[in-house]
Amino acid sequence: MIMNSPKTHQWKKLPLTIAFGLLPFSVNATVESIPVVGSVYNSAQVFKNQIVNTLSYSTVLTRDTALFTIAGVTLDSYILTLPLDVKTKARVIKQISDPTYAIPLGYFLYQYYDRYSGMAPDDQFKNYLSSVYDEQVLKGFEHSLYQLKEDVKSEQTSHVKDQAHQEGIKVDSQFIATMVTLYDALVQIGEWRDIKQLPAQYQYLSNTDADKALVAKIQPLVVDILRQTASGMDDGEMKNALLGVLEDAKPENADKVNNKAQAITVSLIDFVRLNVLKGYRQYLYQEERTARLQEWLIENLDNNPEQLVAFLQSQQQRRFAVQVTVDGLQQGLLEGLVYPQKPFIKLAYQKHQQADHFISKLATEQPEHEQQVRFMEVLAEQPYHDPYYLPFFKQLYQNYRSSIAQVGISSTPTISVRNLPIIKTGAKVSGAGGTGIPNFHFVDRQQDRAYYFFGNDALQLDRLVNERGVRTMFDRLDYFKTLNCNGQYDWNAHVTYDGLINLGAGEALRDFGEKRCLRELNERAQVELKLTELRSDLIESIQAYRNTAKWALMTRVTLKQRLGQKLKEYAELDIHGMPDYTLIYNPWPDHFAHFTGPFSDEVIMPTGELNRLDYWLRETEAAYKKAGIYDRTLWGMAGDHGLAPVYYSLNPEKQIFEPLQKEFGVQIVVDKISSDEGEGPKLTNALNAPSYKAVDVVVASTAGGNFMLDFFNSASGWATQPVFHELTQWKPINSAKPIDIINESVIRLGDTLDYLVVRETSCTIGDCAVRVIGMRDGERVDEIIRQVGYKRFYSAVEGKPQLLDVQILNPYLPAPTAQEFEKFAQLVDKCLYRAQEADIASWCDESEWRALTRYTPRPDSVNQLAAIYEEDRAGTINLFPREGLGYNTKVPGRHAGESYLEKDAFLGFWGTPIGRNHAALQTEQNGSLAPTLYEYLTGETVVVGENGWGYPSLLNKLNIQ
Repeated sequence: MIMNSPKTHQWKKLPLTIAFGLLPFSVNATVESIPVVGSVYNSAQVFKNQIVNTLSYSTVLTRDTALFTIAGVTLDSYILTLPLDVKTKARVIKQISDPTYAIPLGYFLYQYYDRYSGMAPDDQFKNYLSSVYDEQVLKGFEHSLYQLKEDVKSEQTSHVKDQAHQEGIKVDSQFIATMVTLYDALVQIGEWRDIKQLPAQYQYLSNTDADKALVAKIQPLVVDILRQTASGMDDGEMKNALLGVLEDAKPENADKVNNKAQAITVSLIDFVRLNVLKGYRQYLYQEERTARLQEWLIENLDNNPEQLVAFLQSQQQRRFAVQVTVDGLQQGLLEGLVYPQKPFIKLAYQKHQQADHFISKLATEQPEHEQQVRFMEVLAEQPYHDPYYLPFFKQLYQNYRSSIAQVGISSTPTISVRNLPIIKTGAKVSGAGGTGIPNFHFVDRQQDRAYYFFGNDALQLDRLVNERGVRTMFDRLDYFKTLNCNGQYDWNAHVTYDGLINLGAGEALRDFGEKRCLRELNERAQVELKLTELRSDLIESIQAYRNTAKWALMTRVTLKQRLGQKLKEYAELDIHGMPDYTLIYNPWPDHFAHFTGPFSDEVIMPTGELNRLDYWLRETEAAYKKAGIYDRTLWGMAGDHGLAPVYYSLNPEKQIFEPLQKEFGVQIVVDKISSDEGEGPKLTNALNAPSYKAVDVVVASTAGGNFMLDFFNSASGWATQPVFHELTQWKPINSAKPIDIINESVIRLGDTLDYLVVRETSCTIGDCAVRVIGMRDGERVDEIIRQVGYKRFYSAVEGKPQLLDVQILNPYLPAPTAQEFEKFAQLVDKCLYRAQEADIASWCDESEWRALTRYTPRPDSVNQLAAIYEEDRAGTINLFPREGLGYNTKVPGRHAGESYLEKDAFLGFWGTPIGRNHAALQTEQNGSLAPTLYEYLTGETVVVGENGWGYPSLLNKLNIQ
């Protein structure tokens, strides 16, 4: 939605030329003939160094609160429609005339209502399908998420919870009323009343006396809201959970550790304050930027018209970038669907038919949902020709195959919470400027605080990333116009569509976020056309003004007045043009693949999630073509991981610790910080979280493909991660008898374990040794990966290494050519056979290991496991289940593990700027997406290890024209 303040701007019809007949001579200058200052004039630097750098985010500017409309009515009229209690409603209405009260509230409500309203609730993709397929065909394409004649409720909503993602937020009138109530209460106790300049960052609640007093004042309001909610609920699990929260609200439980009533209060206060301030900053940015741009344009018309012309011409030629992040997008699967004759689909279907082969005597429990793979069977057994099936991806692979990584690399563990910020920011997990988020959960030993991001801890992610100094693309590109469509880490985005709202609404209201983002882009496309026309007109008019004789005073005065008006209109219009940088996040391929299976009809059929993604990518491209800027736009897309099917599962903590206690006669205190599939989210009180110093082991599961064990028996103290030899002599707190917890875990997990990974030595960045242990043919196998700088050494304790399959070719990929196989053989010889542990110079480096493992079933395995413990927060032991199995899951789709299907994240670039003679991308990390687009937009060189960049740009491989 385009905004002028929160009110839609009514565009005036702009004149294209000036009546040159008044001039004493003829002017025929074109845009191309206007001289440019220097060899290249970068208008972005004007915004960076002369416009945006002077913005103050001052709250004392004159503002007209009447400009704010919500739901098409004035702010006070909208407030009257909300289900507020009488006293709160009266108090809010009374203060609407006060700008310090009304402006933040108005923009906040605009963000959470107007930006999302005005759209038909129907499924747009479903409507599209009905326009290209007849009913008989669509009837054959039905599945649990698509019924031709009726809306369906997703199976995941009916049965289990999605633990690979944060919980979404549903926006309705009750939600809005809750936000207004909390906003009003915060204002009444002094919040924002005296702020003259908005802070650069939001300050989260902490354990100060002032913050605890604030929580105590707000909590009764929250409890009243929860009590009203509970009274209207049917009996069941959700109501019982809410009643448990209300129990914690009783006075006698006020000091209870991890008090859940206080936990919800803290999270709600942080949510309201953060989003009010974020929205207020966006509003002030737009107002101040427009005013400062207008000043700059007028100043340069007077003082430096040549620079003004160069600025406008540069804006006509500026670059655009679109960064698409898709949860669960796997390259091999997509290519297999586009080219079914390749091995992928046939092998995936063959393995599905042989699912019984994956059973283990230890893992016999099966997922609740039986995978439906009728369409995969069709693709595996016969040709399928359909112009409406994946048309975007078919064209993409036909025209840009070499700018799509042959094998993409997801960072291990292959979980969204770890990989999404990597993709969106280009930061590593470890080191200066790294995210510090190693998994979907972790224990911060310095703070004695555990985090688990399915629940209210999801609201802590922005804080955690910011505390580590991560620079997002919105931070780096704050002088460009930016748009966030349903992503996270968007504090400095100029327009944002909230990711949590999209998750909360988009599952039931399909295409919820996509439709709203597309509406925004289409409206901006119309504005961009006007801006293009206006810039051209201004350039000609400025040249005419400059060429007018000084003695023609009246003509010059008239021209200058008209130019001043045009420049003012241009400044007001510019903020509403196409964003220079757009981030689009799509969670749905992964979201539904968890519950139906990664190769299910729900995912790969013409009515499935990948064809839905294809449709929305085409629609998004169309907006850029409509705006006339497609040829200057570089597109990049990455997946955070792939997914693998699960046929059987087991629970590691029960398999290990329950029998261990009985056999050794010891008590082991196990604290599980994650939910199993089917359970609800966790609540953690950020001001009074549980301590883990009396716990023997903290356990947590991750999306079925990874399981963490955190132990605390290091000789260096509780806060230090224990290493392998210490874990072979582990003692529970209440036992003097040592236990080799490594061996016990390996033996008890047996053939369900692919391998576990543990620190062999204490690890720092670039200096680490990890031990990899698994069972093969009934025997334990121990292997070591050593890292020194960029060098890696991989060896077995006895014999040659085998756990990572580095000498086995990946059966999902086409057989390598003779030349490729020769290269592979040379790398195997160099890295495995000729490398000597005592001679670091003989070790293969990171790039050589990546090139070698590209051909194997575990791409980049040696590099990823060598670096898994660079971040100290990574769990003591990481367990990875073998193919076909899942740990702590009841659903048929998993990730977080180490198989090719999970590791092969899509990474690709396309668009007119890519040259024909660019280098083919071989195996690349998904973290290279952001730096590549950044380098394209700014022209600044990205250097890994500097300025917070953790991954290289691939722009030099794209032969940009």
